[in-house]
Amino acid sequence: MLIFVTGTARFEMAVANKTMNLLESLVKEGSFKWLLSKRSTFAEEFEELERSPSAGRNWIPELSPVANIVVRRCSKILETSSSELQESFNTEASDSIKHKSRYARNFLEYCCFRALALSTRVMGHLADKKFRRLTFDMMVAWEAPATSSQSPVNLDDDLSVGVEAFSRIAPAVPIIANVIICENLFEVLTISTGGRLRFPVYDKYLNALE
Repeated sequence: MLIFVTGTARFEMAVANKTMNLLESLVKEGSFKWLLSKRSTFAEEFEELERSPSAGRNWIPELSPVANIVVRRCSKILETSSSELQESFNTEASDSIKHKSRYARNFLEYCCFRALALSTRVMGHLADKKFRRLTFDMMVAWEAPATSSQSPVNLDDDLSVGVEAFSRIAPAVPIIANVIICENLFEVLTISTGGRLRFPVYDKYLNALE
């Protein structure tokens, strides 16, 4: 039994080291320059993840950096690891849902909807700014879920999301929107921002719902 535990520990350490080396090389190559260009919450969390000894269990290679960070937040809410969420998804989802062309977005949605279902049971969740930011960042990740996704230039408060991302994530929190009014609501919220929703406007709308 001791041999098995030791072997497992060595394997996890090897995976973690491999992931850490990958993250470090990406940073050196400038692949995450857009992520670290400003002190956004994404940048801070990425640096925290890079330093974490559990990085190997919290980095999904199929996902973009933004999606990885959002999934990591979801895993904390669900009190599990990103890799365990992936194992559950792979077990529960059909082959068509897990198709390579749709895998990243479907897995991201799986994590988001599970986390939101749990979070919305908490009284006063809409008053929690971290919760409000999470729902918006889920939309950001939804637009660029895969490793191959084109990443936004700067991850800061000037980020914006489109109607598809809003219509997919927002109805998961019934007080925010529902599928019937989503597009009309989005049009009203983005009337002065060229059809893209920015966090300050979104946050102001959520504050008004409290």
